[in-house]
Amino acid sequence: MEDKEYFEKRKIEYFDIQKKITPDFPKNMLLELSNICNHSCIFCANSKSTRKKSYISFDFAKRILEEAYDLGTREVGFYSTGEPLVNKDLEEYVKIAKVIGYEYIYITTNGALLNEDRAKSLIDAGIDSIKFSINAGTRESYAITHGKDEFEKVVGNLKNLFDYRRDNKKNFKIFISCILTRYTNNEKSLILNELSPYTDDVVFLNCKNQCGVMYEVNKYLTIEEDVKEENNICPLPFNKLHITCEGYLTACCADFQNYLIVSDLNNETLKNAWNGEVFKGLRRKHIENKLEGTLCYNCVNNVNSDIKPLNDEISIEYDAKMFDKTEEIIKRIKNFK
Repeated sequence: MEDKEYFEKRKIEYFDIQKKITPDFPKNMLLELSNICNHSCIFCANSKSTRKKSYISFDFAKRILEEAYDLGTREVGFYSTGEPLVNKDLEEYVKIAKVIGYEYIYITTNGALLNEDRAKSLIDAGIDSIKFSINAGTRESYAITHGKDEFEKVVGNLKNLFDYRRDNKKNFKIFISCILTRYTNNEKSLILNELSPYTDDVVFLNCKNQCGVMYEVNKYLTIEEDVKEENNICPLPFNKLHITCEGYLTACCADFQNYLIVSDLNNETLKNAWNGEVFKGLRRKHIENKLEGTLCYNCVNNVNSDIKPLNDEISIEYDAKMFDKTEEIIKRIKNFK
């Protein structure tokens, strides 16, 4: 579940990490169906990623769903660095996960492709929650933020989904998440007033350096600088599975250039990959605070240092100077009133 009650139940597990090199197998998994996105959000690294755009293999996804479930995973989200609805087989994956026995199946989507037919088919397939990523409160600021003038379309899809759930007495959750920038922070109350009646919860998050590869947002978009905490260990390598559309196990949901790949699951079992030496080595670096040279170091410390991938053969080269969105950000923010 992705509501407040769920997060409260998982709070101790999520933040008070058991400092183990080989932790228990995760209950939650993100399975990336595609790294393609139909939007280009101003704060997101997807549009500047140079990974090959692709879709997950159907047979591979089915195998991983079965393997993970047998190992104890009970929740699956079908998304990561891309938009899940660009994959036309999304409903089939939801059905498969439901048949296997997954207790909670969810997506986060920008909602532009969630027309009435797709929404109904997802609900019929057995999805447990749909979270809309709506990162502005007006049509104008939405177009600047998302790179697409589809605010009214998305809000319409949200309202239709809510009406369908109510009229047909369906049991699934509807959420909204909103990433705020210094230009949209003043629209918070507008979003709550206009959209909260059609959702179970609205979650606001401040824009930040996304997985250590969006350092330019610090200068142009952040509302305030993040407060650094001592011994702030990221929980993701310890309690969640992140599987890319290419079939790799990565340590992070925002690994846009495959710099945190710990295993190629096309050639290795999920159990061996989770307990493998590469992953154990990365967890040890987190615990001992020796992350220098890794993508995790840039993310945790909000810096733009030189980094190296965990796997040279699988990663796509990240050049901090070339992999930059400053020009696009400046061009867009000039349009804010």
